[in-house]
Amino acid sequence: MKKIIMLLTMLLVSFNSQATLLSVELNQDSYQVGDVLTADFIISDIEEDGLGFQKLLASFDFTLSWDNSIIDYVSNSFGNKLNVGVAGSDQSVFDIMTDSMSLSEISYAWWDELLPVQDGLSQFVLASVNFNVTSIGTDTLNLTNVIFGNEFGASFAEVSSNNAYFAVNSAGPVDVPEPMTVVLMLIALTVLARKRIIK
Repeated sequence: MKKIIMLLTMLLVSFNSQATLLSVELNQDSYQVGDVLTADFIISDIEEDGLGFQKLLASFDFTLSWDNSIIDYVSNSFGNKLNVGVAGSDQSVFDIMTDSMSLSEISYAWWDELLPVQDGLSQFVLASVNFNVTSIGTDTLNLTNVIFGNEFGASFAEVSSNNAYFAVNSAGPVDVPEPMTVVLMLIALTVLARKRIIK
């Protein structure tokens, strides 16, 4: 009997081999100095439990790092899929440095409060961070220490993450001065006046 239970457990675990993904989606493909870079942190490919149902996300924690000579941190916000129910959630930003920070959210909602909000979603935004673009160059927003937890406090088995590469191309569009309309009109009048005098 023990062997049959072990075999069934291994079989259920083998179906649950999909890694939950945390990825970064940027608001633009390329940037110029002075732009605002907004990074959305999106969970997708959410792993399933042993019965084939998508797990509910009740907590997350990850560290974000960047090159502070190219972008500066401005602000952040959290998504609305964990801050539900009567108890809501605890949203934290900690270890904020000039080139890194950690974001964390723990939902205090019951599973029956999380289910209607997350059920059937293939992906959703966990948090967003805004940066000011300060100089030309290339950089990557790096994700590390990614942890996801379900409504029972257990960590997701497999988690992966994608970093986001971006480029800052120039200091902005160059203003090309247009010729003054008055000067053009004076030149045209001068030419007309000369033609009349010559005739």
